[in-house]
Amino acid sequence: MKTSTFAMLACSVAVGISCGSSSGGSGAADGGGADASASSGSSGSSSGGSSGSSSGTSVGDSGPHDASSGGGDGSLPGPGLQKPGPSPDLFAAPFYKCMRNFYVATNGSDSADGSQAHPWLTLQHADDSGPMAGDCINVQPGTYGTGVTISHGGNLASSTGYVVYRCSTLDACKITDPGAAFAFETSTFPMPNYVVIDGFELAASSAQTYGQGVKVWDGNESGTTAPNSSHHVWVMNNIIHGYGQTGVQMNDGEFFYTIHNTIHDNANVTCDAQGSGISYVVLKAFGGYQATPDDKTNPSPLVGSFVTGSSFFHNVVEWNVVYDNALTQCGTAGNAYDTDGNDIIMDTLNNQGSTGVAYPEQTLVAFNVVYNAGGGGVHVFNSEYVTVANNSCFNVYLDPFNSGSARACIDSTGSYGDTFINNIAVAIPASHSTCAYGTAPYAMWNNAFIGSPPSSSSAADTFGHNISDALGGTSCQGEVLVNNGDVYSCSSNKCGTSPGWVDVGTTSAGTETTQPVGANFALAPGSPAIGYGQTETYLPAQSVDVGACAHAFSTCP
Repeated sequence: MKTSTFAMLACSVAVGISCGSSSGGSGAADGGGADASASSGSSGSSSGGSSGSSSGTSVGDSGPHDASSGGGDGSLPGPGLQKPGPSPDLFAAPFYKCMRNFYVATNGSDSADGSQAHPWLTLQHADDSGPMAGDCINVQPGTYGTGVTISHGGNLASSTGYVVYRCSTLDACKITDPGAAFAFETSTFPMPNYVVIDGFELAASSAQTYGQGVKVWDGNESGTTAPNSSHHVWVMNNIIHGYGQTGVQMNDGEFFYTIHNTIHDNANVTCDAQGSGISYVVLKAFGGYQATPDDKTNPSPLVGSFVTGSSFFHNVVEWNVVYDNALTQCGTAGNAYDTDGNDIIMDTLNNQGSTGVAYPEQTLVAFNVVYNAGGGGVHVFNSEYVTVANNSCFNVYLDPFNSGSARACIDSTGSYGDTFINNIAVAIPASHSTCAYGTAPYAMWNNAFIGSPPSSSSAADTFGHNISDALGGTSCQGEVLVNNGDVYSCSSNKCGTSPGWVDVGTTSAGTETTQPVGANFALAPGSPAIGYGQTETYLPAQSVDVGACAHAFSTCP
């Protein structure tokens, strides 16, 4: 039996860490995110109220400990406050520990031993060498032209139970493989579990069909005997852009965590297997799995507790900045096409039309800044048990060739029993003289929130402590659309209300491929979002402010 390099090499200490492409096609796709059907439900609230986000200048800050004033009450940020996007604090003090360290560098060799003095050249060789729980592959700064298909993982949800791929300098390791930077797929079953991907720039060299920054897919969603993919995959502190289908694509498993990333300009070219910025599709439970304490309350206080009631969130999309994800090469004016391209989508977690086995566990989407998508900002499609909390959403459904009429910044469509609290959603409906389905400009239907269970007998979604607004005119859908038993009350939410962002799109709202002029989602003094939030045990204390940005910050993200 061959002894792996990992079994032979002694532990070395890394600073800050304690020592102890596939042609997958539609199987890895968003399953039907953008609703192309007409909808004629009445509005839950009328548009109006104050006009737009507040403009103004702000003092720049260097990270989560903003020393400038300019927050809602002039106070300085307290310890533990976080902003969306890669987190230097979390990167410097991660929840995992490296019991053994191995190295990859652009001047390395795959015939070397992987030590710091003799690093490997490729990520693939690092995986092929057989890493095990507690091993960290420390990647040195530089550009790497090929990604890795992961076949080895850890064995336990604990600080020493993961295999970790870590850039030694935050976001200084660029992987340009257009097919996939990190792929978990069908070359072997069972697929690997317990893997962390921390601190990379995943920058596709071209927008390749089916290209995905992080890809988890088992290749089979047809029938109750279809296998599961992986579980316990963490994507943290990365910058991900340029992939033809999706930035982060998580299919067919669970315990998926996409936390503190910036994900933009993906999903441009794949028309048959539509993609998004972050896409969770047809999740599958691992029967018999016994949760560990770390599953419920992560060792890092910057990640914290996932416990909600008597259960806990098995999947988390949190603290991300997601924008300009859109399919741009599919529809035409003469052939309008449902081109999707959401910033974040929870897609068919009820497995409708796929395995037929509903996913029973809970998912959290929280503290994300999402804007300027071709499709939705946070799109919950045919998915139950999803909690959407403290997100800030601006100006989505910008695709001019998407003829669908269900077009909200944040929505529950074909879903039931989902929870929406502490979110800000600002829509910009297109100018129109009359409302008509299937007639341009389709953005006449853009609105802030949608709650639309499949039938009136379905469990209602709940909406509380949200702020909604529609700028520049009245949506044909109304500012908020709810039907089939959902209720969006303007007494328990703030309707027609500007959130008082410091500077978001006040000069130009941007397009699906260009950012707005002004993307500072910090809360200006006097913002109605300050102190309006509903606190929950699974949310940090800064959830007392509505949206993704605590009022103590003068710039966010």
